[in-house]
Amino acid sequence: MNSPANPALQYRWAVRDNNGGQALVYYGLRNPPLHNRSVLEVDKELAEVLRDLDGTVPAGSLPGDVIGSDMYGRLVEEGIVVDRADLRQPATADKKQMCVKCVADDYLIPGLEFDDRGVCAFCQCYENAEKAGVSAGPGNEVTEDELLEVARNNKDSRFDVMVLCTGGKDSIYLLWYLAKKLGLRVLAASWNMPYTNDTCRGNIRRALELLPNVELVERTLPWNDIRLAMRKQFGNVGVPCLCPTVAHVLFYPLALEERIPFVMHGVEEVQLAIMNYVMSELKSSDADAGVEAPSIRQQTLGFLNLMARSQEPPKPHSMGADFVRYQHSIRANLDKIYGPLDRVLERAQADETMFLPQIRRLKTNQSYGSWSDVADKIREEMNWQMPPGQKGLLHTSCTIESVKDFCQFMRFRNMRTTFFPQSIVEVSAGVYFGLISREDALIEVEELGYHREPDPLTPLLADLEISEEERESHGETVYSLCDCTACKQESSDDT
Repeated sequence: MNSPANPALQYRWAVRDNNGGQALVYYGLRNPPLHNRSVLEVDKELAEVLRDLDGTVPAGSLPGDVIGSDMYGRLVEEGIVVDRADLRQPATADKKQMCVKCVADDYLIPGLEFDDRGVCAFCQCYENAEKAGVSAGPGNEVTEDELLEVARNNKDSRFDVMVLCTGGKDSIYLLWYLAKKLGLRVLAASWNMPYTNDTCRGNIRRALELLPNVELVERTLPWNDIRLAMRKQFGNVGVPCLCPTVAHVLFYPLALEERIPFVMHGVEEVQLAIMNYVMSELKSSDADAGVEAPSIRQQTLGFLNLMARSQEPPKPHSMGADFVRYQHSIRANLDKIYGPLDRVLERAQADETMFLPQIRRLKTNQSYGSWSDVADKIREEMNWQMPPGQKGLLHTSCTIESVKDFCQFMRFRNMRTTFFPQSIVEVSAGVYFGLISREDALIEVEELGYHREPDPLTPLLADLEISEEERESHGETVYSLCDCTACKQESSDDT
């Protein structure tokens, strides 16, 4: 491939500091097999050239030893360095490309690539994983037979399973499935988060009336503690959310104390789409290399350690880096509630034979049918209700869900994180795997908080005592609430 005469760094690529070195980072998803090449280490000399590569300087004016290097040649070959005429232009709400298989588009996910069929990079990853027979989940799915077998032999506890319950679609379905359909002894555990909507609180109360064998334990935290933690969370990681981490921290030690075999929550397979499918080829490579898959116990401890002991991520621009920062920030902001979980982890580390509740989930792509099927079933069986005026079924329990959507979208759009806006990926995966029709998914997309500043944002900022002035000075908040050239330049300078 000929070297570009007027070279420029392709849209959504940027030079970033990377653990003392330099890296090229892509804020989007490349077509497979390049989808896992989004962070490329480069030497200092090449980084200095790339940082200013905007198509205005002819190739002949650039250092010959740099543009003659093998790495520069690879960047040209992969379409990362292109001629100025070949630069992609940002999509707009009116001019965008939408996947022919799902509803992902390159406006809501800037930098999303498509193949010549018009299939987005996400769906290509799903196709490849299916063809390769790669497991769709992290390996902690539990079957109906396994649940029943453990329950038959469970003599050590009053409960067979703890369900972390919000009153939303997924957790109420889980309560019905486990307690009524399978007849298991269920302890429902609910963190009464201040922003849980009243409809879902009512759903929990009706569930207890209709499932009189289910026991409920509920916890609250002082409002002052929540307000301060959410305010700090906004500044630290650009989103105010604390869920579902706090629920695990509060209730897992209780599950151990009660010797409950399983802890389950209503997390769908599509909500894990990035890890399950986009990164599936990494897992496949591990398997090919003879790396033994972690046991359920190891997975459970790994998950709990991630929540309780996360530090700054070793790969600061990886897809999962923001999730690690999110956990680390919650720990820093609510450290005093972690004592019981810390003691559990210390005991488990000292005694490998110690009983531990297993954190498991349903294989929802197979057991659910469709989202509308699930909603119809729990309306019929549990008198479940949707929040007034809400049409979308993806997230039904939180009054500030649209704020999370908006913040994640803006941070990604501002190239502050490589972590994709969650909800659009989840809805799109739901379409691909047949959980929701394309038509209904488009309605879901309109419900998401991506298209305008969501109504709950202003009262939330007032609750958290974040003033209008602080929107532009409160740490990471500026990248979540503002879309401007100054933000992008500062992001480039500081990341």
